[in-house]
Amino acid sequence: MYGMKKIILMGCLSLVIFFSEAQRDSMILVPDTTIDYTADCFTNFFKRTTELPSVSKTLLVTRAGKTVSMTSFSKAEAGAEVQYGLIDLDKDGKNELVIYNFSGGAHCCDIFYFFKNVAPNKYQYAAKTFGGNVCVSDNDEFIFDFTEHFGYFFTCYACQFEEKDMATNPIHNIFLKYNKGKLSVVPGDNDLRNQINDYLAVLSEEPYEKLNNDLDFDNGLRKEFAFHFAVYYYSFGRNIAETKKLFDKYYKYPDAKKVWAQFVTHLSDMKADNDF
Repeated sequence: MYGMKKIILMGCLSLVIFFSEAQRDSMILVPDTTIDYTADCFTNFFKRTTELPSVSKTLLVTRAGKTVSMTSFSKAEAGAEVQYGLIDLDKDGKNELVIYNFSGGAHCCDIFYFFKNVAPNKYQYAAKTFGGNVCVSDNDEFIFDFTEHFGYFFTCYACQFEEKDMATNPIHNIFLKYNKGKLSVVPGDNDLRNQINDYLAVLSEEPYEKLNNDLDFDNGLRKEFAFHFAVYYYSFGRNIAETKKLFDKYYKYPDAKKVWAQFVTHLSDMKADNDF
């Protein structure tokens, strides 16, 4: 599952959706797969979905429990940029309704909504992802990248740590799978655990770059650490105590207390925006 290879995400764009140059050039890691990542990361997914039989007659039950029309929901989201389709994500014989929107802005954000069928032409809110520069695999795994959530982690959004001759690749993403009304993280395995530890060990040998004030940017090193701690946290049971142990093992710089506090804050913000 987590036999990784590095590729370049050339772009997620369609006739109506355009991402920034920084997003198009971002580096991601994906499992061995047949996805064509030089094309649109999710338009191919929607090509595999089925159209709604009647958009005007389709009702949605929102997270707040309010029943609205599909038409009004789409208009409230982003009008022409909304994409949607029916697909049986968990192979239980019932199609889920998946709705995509792009929030707009230079660095943000993909939004995916998942609705489960509860009656003819009626779908109830099940889950949402916000941010993540999401790609979708051929087996309907949603590849969620942490670049948008940690983009400004002690550095500029476009700043990336310059890799040295490392034996392992950086990992900035997790895999999400929909099943029975829930969106869950695909658990990590020993290979992933070893890759994270190996990469963090190399990062920990980098020289400390002192920041004189809260407006200073580093060379992307702290952000690179944060990516891997986030992948570990989500892939291995959301255990904050174990994640802190990993942090203490590899981040031994003088500002460790401040960096950990900011990492926890970012996790909290991300959990508030996402249902996984």
